[in-house]
Amino acid sequence: MASKLILVLCPLLMLQLISFNACGLRTEVKRADVLKEGRGKIMCLQETKWDEGLVEKVQKEWKGGIYTSNGTGTARGVAILVPEQLKETVKLIYKEKAGRIIIIDFQHNNENYRLINIHCPNIEGERKDFVRGLNKWVTNKTNCLIVGDFNICLTRLDSAKNNTYKNDTSRTELNKLMERNNLIDIWRNLNPFKLQYSRQQVVEGKLKQTRIDLCLTSPEITKTVSGVRCPTRAVCVIEARVMNHVLNEVSKLQQSLNQPTLNLA
Repeated sequence: MASKLILVLCPLLMLQLISFNACGLRTEVKRADVLKEGRGKIMCLQETKWDEGLVEKVQKEWKGGIYTSNGTGTARGVAILVPEQLKETVKLIYKEKAGRIIIIDFQHNNENYRLINIHCPNIEGERKDFVRGLNKWVTNKTNCLIVGDFNICLTRLDSAKNNTYKNDTSRTELNKLMERNNLIDIWRNLNPFKLQYSRQQVVEGKLKQTRIDLCLTSPEITKTVSGVRCPTRAVCVIEARVMNHVLNEVSKLQQSLNQPTLNLA
């Protein structure tokens, strides 16, 4: 099931970042809808299932920079798409062949940011090693964002009643990563007791719900955040301040996110 997270950064000029597990982004119609919504924003995509041929098509469809790690073409695949106005500030830092991680540095309003887009493995042992490997990339302690599909329930509140909250060594490793690098789960930080889920599955007739799509940030970034809300349909919207006024952009975003073409249900 597709899931989405939207972060709005705006010290002076609004910058939006969308993290979207697309569960495949190969068809032209679905791609057009997603790229249209992402226009003018940074898009972190997971499970694109792209190959080099599709990337060439996307380059013609998207105005801005495209950075990809495609995996096999039929599974996995992550990508970061940046708008035209940021393209010249971007530096590709790292990508790997498995289609699970891509890292860029970029500038916004004279601030340097590191953006890490990930799709963690499903297998616990592989996921633990993957999370441990992220430590070496968190070099910007002030403005670092790690976004994507973590495949980890960070707390018991992130797993609904019908789920079993199992021991998970990768969760322990993720907590170590956050403590070592002074990172916070921005949504949970602002919603310490709220129940909201980004993935919904029906297993043996039972609805299974979890929150596994996260945005980890440096605490400094939260200074621009005025509030967080997670509407239905697996969407997390993070609002931010512009010159001490709460953005009215959220209502516009919600209207677009409720479009059935995005297949968020």
